[in-house]
Amino acid sequence: MSDRARLAARLALTVALLAFVVGGVITAPPPAEDRAASIGAQIRCPVCTGESIAASPNQLARDMMGLVRELIAQGYTDEQVIETVIAGYDDAQRLAPRFSPATAALWAVPAVVLVAGVVIGLGRRRQVEP
Repeated sequence: MSDRARLAARLALTVALLAFVVGGVITAPPPAEDRAASIGAQIRCPVCTGESIAASPNQLARDMMGLVRELIAQGYTDEQVIETVIAGYDDAQRLAPRFSPATAALWAVPAVVLVAGVVIGLGRRRQVEP
């Protein structure tokens, strides 16, 4: 391969990479919208079962997303936005609840039941074996 061909190949590769990067930057959503979508995905829609306000087509959820965007524009942190949006509701509006003694119990109970089931199963197995 001649030097001229290598130079042309490098130039073509550089232009292709530049086009890829510029295209990605142009078509990427604005960071504030990414942040709003991320926050909205953490808040449960008060109307729809098990759906976030970011994914819900409900008018109330869209209004809540508007509030999220507004609070982001005002400079609120993610946690402040979530607290403000769910202020009229209980902590159950969080799709990922905060760690507390109540949520610890929710995680511990299945583990305790599993361990108890294994212990009971092994105990019965020993009783059955001659």
